[in-house]
Amino acid sequence: MKKFTTMLATALVTLSLAAVAGAAGSFSGKVAKVDGEKVTVKADKVPAWVKKGGKVQALGGMPSVVEVKGNEVTLKFGKAKAAKIKADSAMTISESAGEELQGC
Repeated sequence: MKKFTTMLATALVTLSLAAVAGAAGSFSGKVAKVDGEKVTVKADKVPAWVKKGGKVQALGGMPSVVEVKGNEVTLKFGKAKAAKIKADSAMTISESAGEELQGC
């Protein structure tokens, strides 16, 4: 009985940790417009965690959210990264897990 209870507790802890990790989430969209450093992405639905002034993860960087309007999100990338982004390309945006890593 004790072994069964321990296994059940372990399974419940594992499931709850997986639920928390999956809650961060991400969404995909299509680049609608590139205007200098600003990139507008159109998605089917923008999650509630995407807020103006916040940071997200996209294309290996952490752009800031300039504007959220309906199903469009405008992100501000660095000049070099924004120059590589093409209109009509797909982009996956994830919730930021913390601070951006800095190189040496």
